[in-house]
Amino acid sequence: MGITDVLTGLKNKVLDAATYELLRRNFELLEENNSQLKEKVELQKEENEQLTVENKNLLEKVREFEAREKYEIHKGIAFKANQDGVFYPTPYCPNCSLTMSDAGIGIYKCPKCGYVARPKIKADVLAQQLNSSRH
Repeated sequence: MGITDVLTGLKNKVLDAATYELLRRNFELLEENNSQLKEKVELQKEENEQLTVENKNLLEKVREFEAREKYEIHKGIAFKANQDGVFYPTPYCPNCSLTMSDAGIGIYKCPKCGYVARPKIKADVLAQQLNSSRH
């Protein structure tokens, strides 16, 4: 039983015709508005479910990407391996995974976070050490 049904029961008892019609129209508008809001809530629930699934899929892709992008830290420098497990001689920051700059004397600095590694060995030699220790 809706609010308009209650109002219909009061029609000839307390209210004059003009007040009744005004209240009836207001209640009809409120019920219509309530119905539209319920529809909107359902649409938002569906959209939320879709976004939740999309978010889950994106998180899986990120995890897969992170798993492929394997870094190993050697003497304070991170090195990235290719799909075959061979490490590239490019030095990466172990904190933010950005390519580090080489001062030319075996000292490497991250341009983003300022991390400094001082292995005093060239990156290509360090990568060779990693590759030879793994194969």
